[in-house]
Amino acid sequence: MQISKRCSVAIHCLICIHEFSELNKVTSKQLALSTGCNPVIIRNIMSALKKSGIITIKPGTGGTKLSKSPQEINLLQICSSVEPDFLKKLVGEHTCASKLCPVGRNIHLVLKKPYQKIRDDMANSMSNITLAEILKDYQTVIASQQN
Repeated sequence: MQISKRCSVAIHCLICIHEFSELNKVTSKQLALSTGCNPVIIRNIMSALKKSGIITIKPGTGGTKLSKSPQEINLLQICSSVEPDFLKKLVGEHTCASKLCPVGRNIHLVLKKPYQKIRDDMANSMSNITLAEILKDYQTVIASQQN
């Protein structure tokens, strides 16, 4: 399994909002152009981020801003906002196991504990990565391209 592309698009949007909101109004149309995504997808992602309190959106063409500092926003919050079940989907389980086989009957119980540990470890790692760190990496990349 993997982290949804919606998470990457959300991070892309948050970087744009951080970098450009002080200069111009950041709109879903601009974000759609930058991400290469349909504006409807962008509006859905922005709505989820707003509902989670990560961004504020002024009605109409008022633009979008971060509602918290980048240090207060972490990767887990972002991904959970746009893909609430992503941790459950992180580790896939087969559903066709035979109830006639003792392994098939019990495999889900056997895998429950290690798979939950994987989800917990992933959540912990993601909560320790802030938007500030991602922005720093972005700015390092931009600076290296200007040399």
